[in-house]
Amino acid sequence: MSEKTVRRLISQNITISFMESCTGGLLASLFTDVSGASAVFTGSLVTYSNQQKIRAGIDPFVIEKYGVYSAQTAREMARTCQKIYKTRVSVGITGTTGNPDPANPGSILGEAFFCIIFDGKEEDFHIQKDVEKMSRPEIKEFFARSVYDALDKMTGEFE
Repeated sequence: MSEKTVRRLISQNITISFMESCTGGLLASLFTDVSGASAVFTGSLVTYSNQQKIRAGIDPFVIEKYGVYSAQTAREMARTCQKIYKTRVSVGITGTTGNPDPANPGSILGEAFFCIIFDGKEEDFHIQKDVEKMSRPEIKEFFARSVYDALDKMTGEFE
């Protein structure tokens, strides 16, 4: 799922970082499963709670105004990890996996938002999938696959 993208980033010396919530570090884990990933992978943040997102640098107003599960929050997550790690590519992802979040009214099971920033170009993505019959790990893997598919398309444009 990720090896082709990782190899492309390595061959082009394009650095990458992640700020993950609903995927719980899976994006970074999959990336580092590929030999040589350390050449371009500089770091990752797993900020599961709103408090940790804010502590990392997300403006609390964004979460308050748009919700933690929103394109705006995902974009801020991508911007924050890019700022921290100084990478050419950054990804922020937020969403719901196992159940609607009781602390966030309006959350929809199987919905995620992610943003990829590549050389200053920001692209927002929205995932909504019927996940009722999927396990939590399967949902996380689906979200991660969606991110890697988008990364593959974006980085493939620069070959």
